[in-house]
Amino acid sequence: MPERYRRILVVDLLGGLGDLVMALPVVHALARRNPGAALRVLTHAPGDALLRHDPAVTGVRTAEKGRERAAVAAELDRHPYDLVVSTTRYDDIPAEIEGRGMRCVTDLWRGPPPDEPVSRRYLRILRDEGLVDGYLPPQVQLTPDERARGAAALAEHAPRGRPVVLVPGAGMAVKHWPHWPALARAVAARGEPALVVAGDPAPGPWADAHAHRLPSTDLRGLAASFAAVAERGGVVVGPDTGPVRVAAAVGARTVGIFGPTAATRYGLAEPGTRAVDLQGLPGCPHRRPTAITEQVCWWEARCPLSPDGPACMADVGVAAVLEAVGV
Repeated sequence: MPERYRRILVVDLLGGLGDLVMALPVVHALARRNPGAALRVLTHAPGDALLRHDPAVTGVRTAEKGRERAAVAAELDRHPYDLVVSTTRYDDIPAEIEGRGMRCVTDLWRGPPPDEPVSRRYLRILRDEGLVDGYLPPQVQLTPDERARGAAALAEHAPRGRPVVLVPGAGMAVKHWPHWPALARAVAARGEPALVVAGDPAPGPWADAHAHRLPSTDLRGLAASFAAVAERGGVVVGPDTGPVRVAAAVGARTVGIFGPTAATRYGLAEPGTRAVDLQGLPGCPHRRPTAITEQVCWWEARCPLSPDGPACMADVGVAAVLEAVGV
């Protein structure tokens, strides 16, 4: 019979909202294997909000940027954990964990193949360690009241039709897609309401693109709006970024635009879903699917193939995205 653990800590301090979403299958698989365990998560804000109301999670703590190892040490001092699983390798965090003597897994990035999605790779390693069973896709839990407010917010700006929500903000310049206004005009021309996530930068004349902004809200409010999009049969379109992953995790259909990251590793399409991943320049010689931060373009968006920005993102045309939206 597999060993059970009573006090579990999951550490995800990679810094991105999308990173935490990709780690959710780890959290939930550990909870399924260890029913009744006190399972806590250490992560960054604002991603911690995604775990609010999650029945698998006992508690969440956040780490200040730049003080992650200190936060790990403080959490390990605070509770006598008997299992720690970490996605985070920098700043000697693995050594901090390993030095405490409990059962731990501190390298979920070991030997990744270029065609296995990150979340599934995490679970494969933990399964080989005898710690989890099957894989389920990332899921964010919402309350009925949150879902009702999300539906009301969506209806205010798109009372009819199948909403198409655009998420142009990429967080990194290397993931910027240059064709957003053209896509918004094309969606509107088909008679479907085009909505833009509020707070994202406006890469073009949105007022002339017939797109309306969703009202500003917090992360859970945005997730609830995405859930309402799913209920209405709509779709969320965006690059490889956290909000689009949140949309998928609440059940919305997504169209993901991938350039510097490989869709084979970071894609959103799961078996049995209608999600579509579009890969720009699939043969790019500079892409490194298993070492994306080492790519020549990653940090400053300086593309060796184009002086005008990431050629891989520009390579995904409006027609391809529009076709995927209509699937």
